[in-house]
Parts: sequence; C-alpha cells; structure tokens
Amino acid sequence: MNARKIASLLALSLLTAGFCSPQYRALAALPDHIALPRGDALEIQDVDVFGHRDRGGVKVLRGLHGLELVARGRGGLALTVAGLPVKHVDVQVAAPRRVLLGGQAIGVTVRGAATIVALDRVPSVEGSLRYPAGAAGLRVGDTLTAVDGRAVHSDAALHELVQQAGKARRPVRLTVARQDGVHILKARPVFDRQLARYRLGIYVRDQLSGVGTLTFADPQSGTFAALGHSVRLAAGARLSPKGEIAPAVVFGVMRARRGRPGQKMGALDLSQLPLGQITQNTDVGIGGRLARLPKGRLLPIATVSEVRTGPATLYTVLHDHKVEAFRVRIDRVIADRRAGSKGMVLRIVDRRLLRRSGGIVQGMSGSPIVQGGRLAGAVTRGFVHDPWRGYATFAQWMDEALCKPAGGNVRQSASRSDSAEPTAELKTEAASA
Repeated sequence: MNARKIASLLALSLLTAGFCSPQYRALAALPDHIALPRGDALEIQDVDVFGHRDRGGVKVLRGLHGLELVARGRGGLALTVAGLPVKHVDVQVAAPRRVLLGGQAIGVTVRGAATIVALDRVPSVEGSLRYPAGAAGLRVGDTLTAVDGRAVHSDAALHELVQQAGKARRPVRLTVARQDGVHILKARPVFDRQLARYRLGIYVRDQLSGVGTLTFADPQSGTFAALGHSVRLAAGARLSPKGEIAPAVVFGVMRARRGRPGQKMGALDLSQLPLGQITQNTDVGIGGRLARLPKGRLLPIATVSEVRTGPATLYTVLHDHKVEAFRVRIDRVIADRRAGSKGMVLRIVDRRLLRRSGGIVQGMSGSPIVQGGRLAGAVTRGFVHDPWRGYATFAQWMDEALCKPAGGNVRQSASRSDSAEPTAELKTEAASA
C-alpha cells in the first residue's frame, strides 16, 4: 500500500512538473498553422526534447534553441512523445514580403541621455592639473542621469548646476548609470584658470547626427529600416531609440585608403520635411515610422538561406540625391543564425565606385544589396585595412527586427549583440563640464 502511494505521488509530481516545464509551455503556445516564405528558416524554441516526424513540405534541422523548419512546400510537422503524436503543425508557403528599395542618403539624428565620452584634467588657479572626474570615480561610458537630484536634459543645465556647486565650494552629487547598476558619486568642481569657469573635467554627448543610407521602406506598415547597425556613442553606449531621419544631400566623398576610412560629405536637405521618426535602435539597424513613403521599386526580401556567394548590386548615393547602382560580390555568407551586423562579407568590384570612393566609406552604411532580383542585405561597415571589402547584414534580419512584430516562442533568428563599436559616421561635438 505504501509503495502504491509513493508511486502515485511520484507520478503526480512528474505530471505537474511536466505541465510547468518550458517545453510544455512551448508546446501549448505553438500555433497549429504557420505560413513561411519558401526556403525560409523558422525556429521553434524549447521543443527539441520532443521527437518529430516530417509530414512533407518541410526540412527539420536542429537550431540554437530548438527545432528549425525550412519551408519547401505545403506540408507539416508532427511532434511526438514515445512515438505518439502530441502536436501537429501545418506549414504553408507564403508569398515573400515586398518592400520599397532604398539607397537614398538620409540625415540621422538620434537623441539620448547625457553620456560621458571623455575625461580631462583641469588646469587650476594654483597652476596644477586637477582630475576631479577621475578622483570621483567617473568613467567613460557612464550615463549621467541627475546632478544634485535634478534630471539633466541639456548641456546648459549641466553647466549651470556645476557652476552653482563650484561657487558654493561644495561637491556635486552625480547619479550615473552603468551596466552593473546605478551609482551615486560626488565630485568637487575645479575652477579652470584658462576657461574662467568651474569644471568637472568631463565631456558629455546626448545625441549623434550624420549621414547614412535608407535600406528599405515597408509600404504596408509605413515603417523603414536603415544603417544595418546600431547607433552608439564613441564610448560604446547605445543611445535610446529616439530621433528622426530626413532627406540628405551628398556634396562630396573623401576617398578611403588602407588604414584611413573614407567618408561621404553631406548635409540635411533643408528644403524637404523629415522622412520619419526613429523608434528602434537595434544590432541590425534603426527603424521607425515614416511620415511619407519614399520613391522606390518593390522587391521581395530574400531569406537568409537564399543569399549566396557571387555577384550582386549595391545601391547608394555619391553625389546630390542620385541613387546609383554598382557591381559588388558577396565573398562569404557567415554561417551564424543569430542576427547581427556581420552576416556576410562584401567586396566592391565596380571600378567606377573604387575610383570615386576608394571602397566602402562612412555614410554608406545601410546601402541595400540586391541579388537575383531580391533584396539580400545592407552594407554595415568597411574593413579599415582593406576598404574594398566590408561587412553586410541580411535584409531578412532587418525586416524581422525593425518592421515585423515579434512572435512568442516562434522566431526566425535569435538576437545577438555585436561588439560595441563606435559609429563614426554619426557624430557631433561633445560639450564639456
């Protein structure tokens, strides 16, 4: 009798644990019907503990976090336990998404919190160099959220609060945010004998602005994708997704050379209204809502599995507003299913582009790449010591992160954070305090 009770309790415990497990919750949340573009790979998370039977029309692979389905036609998948089916998923081939091809030069302005981008020594009236910021424990990359309990919304406000504390001969209380949390630090302003004002010896920046490239626009949702990489301050801290894009005019190109990145020289086109508002700042680009649709031809988005090594076409602006087409070659498709700015290696082979720009230059980020009549991806950055080559990301990754809503336990790529690199083509002067 005791053995029966123990067995019953054990069975009940196992059953309860099964219902509460991530695998069961993933199974319960899995939709009965899924529509995928042909050749597209979709990952079903947390179900790799189940057996599976291909019901035709799909190819089943092991993904990073579960099973990965590749649509080849109408069919489905049966998930099994001990050989018995517990879930059927019907898969249909959907028409590929079509978006408006970009290539236009855009002015990008992204705003965020005041971030410390450099520390400096202050020449005091005694003739010595003082280091108030370093002595207080401030670091490059700290986000300054408040001074003496008051939120900092502008350079002028920070300057005024530092002056008040300096004249009162008292330290300022700084609230800074870091990756490991929020810290309260105290720093004593030093009177700068050269600038004739009190300073902490910090340089802060609260926005970046510059020229980039629009990758594509979605005419159905009224959204856009651009740049192909995140916007970060020089210190590596990512800015919040707030800002706007506007038409830009390119009036020159500083050619790239080995060891020296080139740059598009451009400015906002003040004769036109802003194109849209930035609401997302991700590893694969910026995105948001459009005020109006730009001109462009409709193209289907290539899935990651459809992109191949070989010839392709890059669209970008080198002068005025004119979008031009240039021959490139995809040298390598990186076998990494996680979304990021390094999805493929690109090589410029068009002699016209090499003569005019020297290769991939700053401001070219986001320039769309078309292969086989489909939008394959976007340029993200050039190699410093080989400007003929550079990285590109996949258009599918940009579409999923910036224009498509995310969906529960079913996803087509997992997010990855690339190394925090400065975004050189978006910059502005840092204010000192």
